[in-house]
Amino acid sequence: MPGQSSHSRAARLRTLIVDHDHATRAQLERLLCRHQEVELVAACATARAAAEAMKRRRPDLVFLDPGRPEEGGLKVFDVLRGRRWPAVVLMAAAGAPLPGAEEVHEVDRLVKPCDRVALQAVLARVVSRLAAGGRPAGTSPPDRFSGGGRVAGPPPLGRLPIEGAGRIQFLDLAAIDYIRAEGKYARIHVGSRTHLVRGTLTLLQERLDPRTFLRVHRSLIVRLDRIREVEILRHGELRLFLSTGDSLISGRTYRDQLRLSLGLPT
Repeated sequence: MPGQSSHSRAARLRTLIVDHDHATRAQLERLLCRHQEVELVAACATARAAAEAMKRRRPDLVFLDPGRPEEGGLKVFDVLRGRRWPAVVLMAAAGAPLPGAEEVHEVDRLVKPCDRVALQAVLARVVSRLAAGGRPAGTSPPDRFSGGGRVAGPPPLGRLPIEGAGRIQFLDLAAIDYIRAEGKYARIHVGSRTHLVRGTLTLLQERLDPRTFLRVHRSLIVRLDRIREVEILRHGELRLFLSTGDSLISGRTYRDQLRLSLGLPT
C-alpha cells in the first residue's frame, strides 16, 4: 500500500480492512498508515475481494464490518478452513449488532466512525495480546470466544485465585460485580464483600472475556449484566446503576465502547 516504509517490516502486523463503505475504508487506511507496527496489505469493499486478499496476503489482523447476516461478510473466512486464522477487530456503528462474532477470532471491537484515539487504544490492546503469545495460530474457527476465539497468549480465566492467610481460594467469575484499581492491585467487588488481588487492572483485563467484563474507566471494570440503569451526565460520562445497588461513573475515553456494548447510540 502507498505510504508504507520498510522500517521493521518483518515485525509489523499484516493488516486487512474489509468494509463496504468507501469513506470508512479511506479513513481507517489513513489512520493505520500512521502506525509503524502496522503493514496495510489491502482494503476491500466486498466479501469476494476480501476472501481473495485473505488467501493471497495472509493477514495477521483484520478490521471487519460484518454487515447484516444476509450480506455474508463473515464468509470471507471460509477460505481459511485448515489454515492459520488472523486476529479480528469487528467494526460497527454505535448500537448496531455484530452478527456471528463468535465465529471468528475476535480480539477487540471498534465503533464507527472511528477516530485516532479509539483506534490507537484498540491497536495498543491488540499488539499487547499478540506480543504476549505470538501470532494467532488457530487452524479452525472458534466455537466460543472463551475458547478458540482468543489469540495465543495467557489462557482466559475460568476462576480468579484469591490469596490470603497462607491459602488460595478460587472465585467464580460469575460472582464478580465490578473491579476497581488500587495502584498495583485490583479490588474485586462481590456483593457486600471485597477481595484484593495482586496485579494491575490492565493485566486482569487481558484475562477476562470482554463480552462479559468491560473497562468503563481507567480504574474500573464492570460486569455488563450487572448494569440495570444508566444516567447520561453532562460531559459524556455515564452513571451506571448496578443490580447490587452500587453506582459507578464511566470515563469519557470509554464512552463509545460502553455505549456500543449496551446497544446505545453515540
